[in-house]
Order: sequence, then C-alpha cells, then structure tokens
Amino acid sequence: MAKRAPITPLRPKPDKIIASISYLIRTAGEQGLEITQYDIVKSLFLADKAHLNRYGRPITFDNYTAMENGPVPTTSYNFLKRDNYCMQAFRIKDFPWKSTPAPYISKQAEVFSLKEKETDLNALSESDIEELHSALMRVKELGFNQVRSLTHTDPAYLEAWDENSSQRSFSMSLSLLFEKPNEDEARNLEFLSKHS
Repeated sequence: MAKRAPITPLRPKPDKIIASISYLIRTAGEQGLEITQYDIVKSLFLADKAHLNRYGRPITFDNYTAMENGPVPTTSYNFLKRDNYCMQAFRIKDFPWKSTPAPYISKQAEVFSLKEKETDLNALSESDIEELHSALMRVKELGFNQVRSLTHTDPAYLEAWDENSSQRSFSMSLSLLFEKPNEDEARNLEFLSKHS
C-alpha cells in the first residue's frame, strides 16, 4: 500500500469561518445570485487554497475532507448544517444566516441568505475578502459540473479519495494544498493554529 501524505490537523478559526460564510452569502445576494451549501463549501476551498499559496496561510484554518462531490471544509460544513455537537464545541448559539430548501436545484440543496443586512466581517483581512470574492465568482461562473471537475483533479483530493472504500470521507493533507507539496510549512501552520 502506498504511503499516504501526512495529515496535519489545524485548529479552525470559527470567527473567520462565520465571517467568510457571511461574506459569501452577502456578496451573492448583492449580485442577485442564489447561493447553496455546495457553492459555499467550494468557494471556501478555492479561497483557502489560493490564500495559502499567495500569502502563506489559509483564511479559515478549516480541515478539508475528500467526499464524493469534492473537498469539503469540515467545520464550515457542520456550521451550515447547524450541527449541535459542533456548535457546542465552539460555544456558538446561532449564526447570522438562514437557509431554505431548494428542491428545484437538487434534493439536498438549500439556498442561504443573511438574517440582517449588516454583517460583521471584522475577522477578515483585505486579502481574505479578495480571495473569497474571486473564488465565489469562479464557482458561480463555472457551475456545478465544472467546479466538480476542477476540485476532483486537485492533488490533495486525488491522494485522499478512495472510491473503492466503503468509507465516504477521507482527511486531506494540508501539505498537498501547496503548489509544491510542503510538509514543513503544513506543520508550521498546525503549530500556529494551536498557539495563536
């Protein structure tokens, strides 16, 4: 069996995750676009990866899992699902968004909107916002099938996903999200996420 790339778990930053999701929902609304959980998680992946390679750190510090429809940011996805265990673990009572089932898109699709017009984006830097905006525009322009193709060819996803397994999710290696795989920088980020 081939040696797997190391998994270096980060400590997610809930304030940045909530602000990032809020920004994506707000921006989609301003553009007159519907935004689903799929659009959000794919935008987060593309933004985190781009920011990591351009500035040396991800935006959300979320951990990514390879699932059937591509990479998924674990904590962000749990926030979107309003997972009680995850909310308790991060001491979160509520989120600034709401969702509505959208069966005309797909069986599981939900469309997200903000509860209030004003959203707290103070946790985000200018570079965070730039990458989130760019990622969202790319996801909405490409559409489901092309985004699925794009994310399914990512080296970290390809290395993690095992279609022959009965398991439906696999941890992705942070070191492989760098344009040139970098285990040392992944370990540095793991340390940084737990000590800042």
